[in-house]
Amino acid sequence: MTTTDKVCAYVKLHPPEAGEVGYDKKVAKKFNCAPEYVRKLRRKLGLTGRIGNGYTDAPNTPKDSVDSVASAISEMLRKSRKPWTVEALSSKLDVGVAKVVMAIERLKASGSNLSILHDTVELAKELLPDHKPSVIDISDMEETVIEFGLTADNHLGSKYERMDVLNALFDIWAAKGIKTVYQLGNMIEGERHSKTDIHTFTMQGQVDYFVRNWPARPGITTEFVTGDDHEGWYVQDEGINIGLFMELMAKNSGRTDMKFIGHMEKDIKLQGTEGSSVMRLIHAGGGSAYAMSYAAQKIVEAYQGGEKPNVLLVGHYHKMGYFYPREVHCILAGCTKDQDTFMRKNKLAAHVGGWTIRITLNKKGNITSFTPTMIPFFNLGYYEAAWGYRW
Repeated sequence: MTTTDKVCAYVKLHPPEAGEVGYDKKVAKKFNCAPEYVRKLRRKLGLTGRIGNGYTDAPNTPKDSVDSVASAISEMLRKSRKPWTVEALSSKLDVGVAKVVMAIERLKASGSNLSILHDTVELAKELLPDHKPSVIDISDMEETVIEFGLTADNHLGSKYERMDVLNALFDIWAAKGIKTVYQLGNMIEGERHSKTDIHTFTMQGQVDYFVRNWPARPGITTEFVTGDDHEGWYVQDEGINIGLFMELMAKNSGRTDMKFIGHMEKDIKLQGTEGSSVMRLIHAGGGSAYAMSYAAQKIVEAYQGGEKPNVLLVGHYHKMGYFYPREVHCILAGCTKDQDTFMRKNKLAAHVGGWTIRITLNKKGNITSFTPTMIPFFNLGYYEAAWGYRW
């Protein structure tokens, strides 16, 4: 990502506030560039206004513009950490309710993690899953085959990451003509409990590393969910929708092959003319059990009547397996990270690899066949011994 991309992304997420002193100098220092350069980019983005450092770069920009109101609301929410009603914000800022609503929508679109309940809004430290399913419509097909790649727990930024495996998986999927790869969370390592095991620091640093190094193959789109741990730590610490932020950073760098689809879980609805099936992507929680199938089994058993999906794809455990509890096709996705010090101390194995999943559905949306293909990999020494080099 270029300096221009980084500055633009930062300015969009943290626009200047009315009367703020030294904004351009602060941003310039952060990204090691000139204040005039920052000011030029702000003008280009339309994020101009009266800044309290001795000049006015847009004297006709009203203080109650949507951008200014959004900045003021963001600062109020960060400082107070309490819920505000729309009416209270309108009164405090002396602007109309409609302008406040527009500003809140703009903050949401830029990645602010806002909790909105009835007529109140606050900056949330948690990020809830989106339960509105995506839809794959097969209504005009007598029978359809859906095939995709599956990966999880890649932990980019960790010293134990396996970029060789991740790139090899994408090469395999590209050769098969796969168009979609689903990723089930923990695509980056985070840093709350892993500082001795990582090679890249800060949220921005890890996201930049992810954007630069996530495999790009022509025709393949990665659709990912975020976990409540690792990248999810930034949700709790920074109050940011980390998945949306990662997608925005990817787009700013020119990558359109990364799509954030939900936090912790997302349903994909396979819709036919007379019925449908549901495929659920989740990043689970908790530790590994004594038997690999136990976690997936208990997740399915815990679903209330009518809530269980037809397919359940599970990330988090760094294990690989296929199970069929309560007539639900369950896949443990595995990982592309070797056993780290935490896993070694807790006697946890890492199953390194990924999957190609092939699903056949009839006109009613029923799954008539489910074919999971496991793609296992081994330790680095295996490839060094067999081929004489590291991938």
